[in-house]
Amino acid sequence: MTGRTRTADTRSRVYEVLRAKATDYELRPGEHVNEVALAAELNVSRTPVREALNRLVSEGLMTLVPNKGFFRQPLDINIIRSLFEVRGAIETLSVRLFCERASAEDLERLRAQWAAVKEISETLTPAGIVEHDEAFHCAIAAASGNPEVDRLINDINSRIRFVRQVAMEQPRRRGITFVGHDAILEALATRDGDRAAKIMEQHIGITLDDVTRIVEASVVRIYLGSSD
Repeated sequence: MTGRTRTADTRSRVYEVLRAKATDYELRPGEHVNEVALAAELNVSRTPVREALNRLVSEGLMTLVPNKGFFRQPLDINIIRSLFEVRGAIETLSVRLFCERASAEDLERLRAQWAAVKEISETLTPAGIVEHDEAFHCAIAAASGNPEVDRLINDINSRIRFVRQVAMEQPRRRGITFVGHDAILEALATRDGDRAAKIMEQHIGITLDDVTRIVEASVVRIYLGSSD
């Protein structure tokens, strides 16, 4: 392995670790990031840490304050609401494009993927359901033929993952997810873009209606931990 390859591997590893810390709110909302401590924890220099943090700034997970350093983005109700609104717009475009461009094989793979999830649904944790839910929506985006739709959905998912995991602890929310995906699949199968978009809008809009309560519950979870 060359020095250049090792450097790239280190940068990638540091980025993935810090991205996970940010996504899971191991770095708490508004918390100042200690670059020296992180470098020591990961046994690297400050350079890959700073590079990773700058990348996370561009993804909306961190913020950089001049002369003060990096901070975890606050868990702000208005920002989360805005992200769900943008997600709704992109997801409705995604299903429309899927209806126009996806192959029969794409549809069958999506059906098989979700059928496999339904078989193990009773064993899934809230985090597991969100993981499979994201995979379902990302598979639609990937088959949309628009790489920007795919990228944007992935970026938004990482920023709202934690609050969605908290929301998925409600049995009602779990049911909504599975019923919604079945309805979306039916619309995709008939290539009815208008119907698919309407169902998707309703599917995501249900979560949007509850954003304030979900964010409040997420804050409690971050600072007090699980109630189990």
